[in-house]
Amino acid sequence: RFIYEYKFVMDSTKTNEITSEIMFLDVAKKGSKFYSQKKSIADSIHQERIQKQTRDFTGIDYGNVPFVVEKSYPGFANSFFINLDMNKYRVSDDRKIDWKILSEKEKIGELNSQKAVCNFAGRIWTAWFVSDIPIQDGPYKFYGLPGLIIKIEDKTKSHSFVLKEVKKLIPDQEWT
Repeated sequence: RFIYEYKFVMDSTKTNEITSEIMFLDVAKKGSKFYSQKKSIADSIHQERIQKQTRDFTGIDYGNVPFVVEKSYPGFANSFFINLDMNKYRVSDDRKIDWKILSEKEKIGELNSQKAVCNFAGRIWTAWFVSDIPIQDGPYKFYGLPGLIIKIEDKTKSHSFVLKEVKKLIPDQEWT
């Protein structure tokens, strides 16, 4: 499990108001799953209350990031999941990311990283990846660099993902 801090501007008319949420990138042989820690906890509490036949869902903090992104290996087929009202939606995203790997290097925390840039979803992104972690994945829909993406932000700094922690998952923690 790679734990990222996601900082983002929720309202483009209030660019000085930055929201932050902890996000998980769980990596397994079959692929990866990227989701909010708060949403994960809230979903568990919600399910527990349903099992106990409790219809009171007050006090559950779902956070500000309602989506889940799953990528299946080896092709990195991207699935974006979101709930709107009572409906659940899955959107497949087959856009390829055309990275330009640059020679610039930077030490981020204890990790030696290298810079890459791309234009994705209408934004210019700058990423820092670590070849020492041979996982060609990263937060959100990002993938395809020769190592784990440990930091990525868009040019306007409206969206930023920074790796904060790494934890080993036990096999029964893998999603289905």
